[in-house]
Amino acid sequence: MKVNLEWYYTFLVVAKHENYRKAAEELFITSTSVFNHIKNLESLLKVKLFEQNGRNIILTEDGKNFFPIATKTITTYEKGIYEMKNSKKKYSCRLNLVVTSYVASYLMPKFLPVFFKIAPNIDISVSVMEDYIPQAVEKGEFNIGIDRQLPNTDKIIYKNVCEGKIKLVVPNTEDNKYLKTELDFFRKYRILAGNHPSYWTNLIDKILGVYPEADITNISSVHASECLIKANQGISYLPIYIFKDSDNNNIRIIESKIIDDPISFTYFIWKKESSEMKLFLELFTQFTKTEQNKTLRIYNL
Repeated sequence: MKVNLEWYYTFLVVAKHENYRKAAEELFITSTSVFNHIKNLESLLKVKLFEQNGRNIILTEDGKNFFPIATKTITTYEKGIYEMKNSKKKYSCRLNLVVTSYVASYLMPKFLPVFFKIAPNIDISVSVMEDYIPQAVEKGEFNIGIDRQLPNTDKIIYKNVCEGKIKLVVPNTEDNKYLKTELDFFRKYRILAGNHPSYWTNLIDKILGVYPEADITNISSVHASECLIKANQGISYLPIYIFKDSDNNNIRIIESKIIDDPISFTYFIWKKESSEMKLFLELFTQFTKTEQNKTLRIYNL
């Protein structure tokens, strides 16, 4: 069976919505076609990618493992098409960015269209790296880095561009409507920790101080944590603005009563200043503030 990139696209959209019908609406194809794409992909890979969870579907373990592979495949394909189409287009300059997978998944897809609309003559290249972003910028491999942890070198310049509101996110199920405090959820659910490089160490100490029997599991991926919460498999402290455009019915955000919410920072890193870099920083700073405020209004926080 030959690989069909359309199946990869379908897989990513189904994983986002966890629903064949909603995926079909976004892709402008029938639900049957969506279902067949997934079955063809499962047949090619010889694994099961989704499993039923009530009215929705969720990623299996194999599906979770395949998600970053599919994302990288589509990103590489689209980047190649983009570069070929624009190989003869004249830009005033090119900014090479390196960002974490979290920033690449949750911020760049929304921000870059805003940036390109205002600065169409500036070309952007985005690479994903989980570690050593400051070092890569320091070596001159990239013009800009966007990281979620404080740089540990004084040979580059950095600025805190976003204080993300972090809240306890839990499954929104009927039997959870009478649970009110963090302690209620600590007793019932596994705590999905480790999806931020900075705040979890102190947060785990605080959780264990309140509830020493807490069941804590390390899940490094924000996306995986989000999927598990929606599947009623755990709870976690996450940036709330990632839920602004998703189906909000299956998650609930808990206001702090016992443990103070942690603080999340995003850092903009550079070595040499330029007018294009300053424009990017200005627009990115405004964008993150706007996204945060929209989410706060949605959840009345």
